[in-house]
Amino acid sequence: MQHQDDLAKYNQERWNAIVKAGSTYTRPYLEMTVDSAQEWVNNSQTLVKAGMLDVSGKDVLCLAGSGGQQTAVFGLLGANVTVLDLSDAQLANDQLAAEHLKIHIQIEHGDMRDLSRFKENSFDLVYQPYSINFVPDATKVIDEVSRVLRTGGIYNLDFGNPYWTMEETDWLAQGYPVKQPYISGGAHLYVNTEWDVEDEHGNWKKVEGPKEFLHTYSSILNSLIQNGFHLIHFEEYPKGDNDAEPGSWDHLCSIIPPFVTVGGRLQ
Repeated sequence: MQHQDDLAKYNQERWNAIVKAGSTYTRPYLEMTVDSAQEWVNNSQTLVKAGMLDVSGKDVLCLAGSGGQQTAVFGLLGANVTVLDLSDAQLANDQLAAEHLKIHIQIEHGDMRDLSRFKENSFDLVYQPYSINFVPDATKVIDEVSRVLRTGGIYNLDFGNPYWTMEETDWLAQGYPVKQPYISGGAHLYVNTEWDVEDEHGNWKKVEGPKEFLHTYSSILNSLIQNGFHLIHFEEYPKGDNDAEPGSWDHLCSIIPPFVTVGGRLQ
């Protein structure tokens, strides 16, 4: 692991604590099969629209996406998988999944903001689940991704809806208040910075979460465009249920879905 700044040290510590607590985000897909892995890929609209349902032989980087989940999917389908992540505890779950499923993956302990260990034009696909909001400057990450992707390569990026700065309990008769300024790189000022984590036995506990930052739509999309990406997919999720009880998770998500996926092809 190269030199870490204070943010990287803190977020690594927090993610390791979340792994220890048994969060669903950290549990490896030990029961994944080739068929269920292909179904997972078939449900990825970025990969569908990119025409990349067959990932066999593709060079795939799971960026800041460890935990033995996406690596298990792509590895079972015959991709050449590399995973880079800040959390050594998360990476241990990738190793666990690889050994259990008898697949080979390359494990790299590092910061998503620095991909200098990889040569230019190294990957056909960079798959990044929700993680770019754990750094204050998304453009640094997108610049690095464009360098390591091959021409025609696909980038699947998940990020937080920048308007989603509320919690279920914020419900008022008029709606849910947007509580933060619309600026990129601003710290996400949650009322409660503790995560509610459910372990594999159904027990809930509170764990202090990593530091998160807002990224505006313009900062993400303009960075992709300026780096030569042709946008092929855009989706906000989950959609929620507008008929659900106001002040519930499903109702909140029907007003402002908390997450966004954008897919781009490097020109």
